[in-house]
Amino acid sequence: MMRIAAVCLLLLLSAPLAADGVTIRYAGSSTIGKFIADAAPIYGEAVIEIATRSESAGGERCVMARTCDIGGVARKVDPEVLRRGIVATLIGHDAIAVVVNASNPVRAIDRETLAGIFSGEIENWSEIGGSDVAIEPYVVAPSSATHGVFRQSVLAGREYAGVEIVEPDARMVATVARKPGAIGQISFSFLKYADQIRALSVDGEEASVENAGYPIARPLYLLTHGERRGAVRDFIDWALGPVGQAILRGRFVGAD
Repeated sequence: MMRIAAVCLLLLLSAPLAADGVTIRYAGSSTIGKFIADAAPIYGEAVIEIATRSESAGGERCVMARTCDIGGVARKVDPEVLRRGIVATLIGHDAIAVVVNASNPVRAIDRETLAGIFSGEIENWSEIGGSDVAIEPYVVAPSSATHGVFRQSVLAGREYAGVEIVEPDARMVATVARKPGAIGQISFSFLKYADQIRALSVDGEEASVENAGYPIARPLYLLTHGERRGAVRDFIDWALGPVGQAILRGRFVGAD
């Protein structure tokens, strides 16, 4: 991690100014938006406009409507979208972290217990070895891929119950940080500078950029309308190359 950070800092200091008149419009997943924001000043060959309010569902919609140049989707892409000529390029993988307040003594959990918490069956931390504090479960909005991927991986057919929605995704960090009984779901990429919350190990696996075996994970795709070309092709090729992947691995598991 330190070596990646050092390489990225060196590249940032030597990055060229963006080419005049070259703009790439990115929209979609706020998780992938973290990578785009990290990469943009280092890439330097285009100005990259970033819009993440619409999350992954919006990443699919904007590419089909041609209102963005690149759409970001942090889950499997809807097959119907692909049938409409949209091309998806895998750039990496993301861990969906289960986060609690830093004061919480619980350090590990399994998916069956998580299912009980997020379906409303387990309501107090004392039921699973914690303090006598009410559990406050938070989930991101349904438009975020995190919402659906977590439910599919953890709840095993059950629905969310007794949860509060946090929107946009980035607010999850502050929400859990100020509530001792909170538990939430969030891309591991949002935890890079968070120190008032921490991620629980799940089924004995730690969420990290080095651990491809973490059980709650999803693919990260960049979408284009048809085969990528021009400035968009150049950026995606760069994202898949050694420099782009070094930046991506600051928050995610790489594509290879």
